[in-house]
Amino acid sequence: VCKIIEKKDIITKACRPYLISSSIYRDSSYGGSHPLAIPRVAAAFDLISALNMRKVDRYCTAPQAKPALLKTFHAPEYIAALKRAEDTQKISEHDRKRYQLGTVSNPVFKGMFARPATSVGSSLLAAELVANGGVAYAMGGGLHHGLTDRANGFCFLNDLVFAILRLRSLGVERIAYVDLDAHHCDGVQAAFSGDRDLLMISTHEAKRWPFTGGLSENIIDQQMNIPLLKNCNNEEFNLFMEGCVFPALARFAPEAIIIQGGADAVCDDPLSRLGLSNYTLWNAVKRLKEMCDKIILTGGGGYNPWTVARLWAGFWLVLNDRSPFIELPSGAQRGLESLSWQRKLRPSRDLITQLYDTPPQKAQIIRPETAALAKHIRNLHAL
Repeated sequence: VCKIIEKKDIITKACRPYLISSSIYRDSSYGGSHPLAIPRVAAAFDLISALNMRKVDRYCTAPQAKPALLKTFHAPEYIAALKRAEDTQKISEHDRKRYQLGTVSNPVFKGMFARPATSVGSSLLAAELVANGGVAYAMGGGLHHGLTDRANGFCFLNDLVFAILRLRSLGVERIAYVDLDAHHCDGVQAAFSGDRDLLMISTHEAKRWPFTGGLSENIIDQQMNIPLLKNCNNEEFNLFMEGCVFPALARFAPEAIIIQGGADAVCDDPLSRLGLSNYTLWNAVKRLKEMCDKIILTGGGGYNPWTVARLWAGFWLVLNDRSPFIELPSGAQRGLESLSWQRKLRPSRDLITQLYDTPPQKAQIIRPETAALAKHIRNLHAL
């Protein structure tokens, strides 16, 4: 079990990625019909284990961040209200309205403080593990909507803000944050707006909640918002990565890159209308890993248990320089078959037998409006 470590104890094995998780993601749930009632982190972890890729000496149990630490970014009154709601399993009308707790999106449940506090701990630990060079994968992180003084979009806290701040405290000043989630990272953008040493890049579906991240919010070498058109396909996504994201990162020359690897941009996710294959996001992470010697990858959104588990398990193979284009062994197939989802009783056979998505049967084209959008963003950022 790893604990949050002091600067003098930072692990420097740069070539060996670390996997960070916790049993709390298996033992707690948002409950009911909430989109996050499905198995996600635990399902991905079990799939990694079934692939014999969970190496004992590279696995760390995520610590739980304490209230005093959380108050260095979040408002003390909000942290007190969140902890009180977990302890009593009740919410006052004042706290509901002021802090957006006990709502449909941010319900009261056992672990509502401990679970996101563990996500913060996982990303803090990831920052410490890579500060001198290396790769760390905090699967339970990626709470990019969390705001200073209230819950927002299923996110009670914002672990990504803490990861950035911890890297800074360890001497890593120039940081790029790349968000691959289908929803815009409004919480991270709000926290670092105007910060010239942070380049925030977000690919997200246009006109999708939280309805931020429009073109007007682009700032050269600070904020690159790419609002993807509905049904964005692999070729279109790659156009933005090759023409906008990678050139902007090369010019910015970050000391570290933090990647939010949300799974909701993948086909068949119920909370977006994007059309990406999981291997397109694997390739994006592979390329990003090649651009910097300090990499943190987190989870994020994703609301289809089969597509989430396969994407996130594949990320771990990519980080270990292993091909994710594999047929799944029987044990892995049984694990995927055991998953359940209220929206769909049975997945397609491909989602059980192979890790990678089956390529589209028809050639994908880049729509004229997509090409025009990519050109506009390149112009905005003088690329």
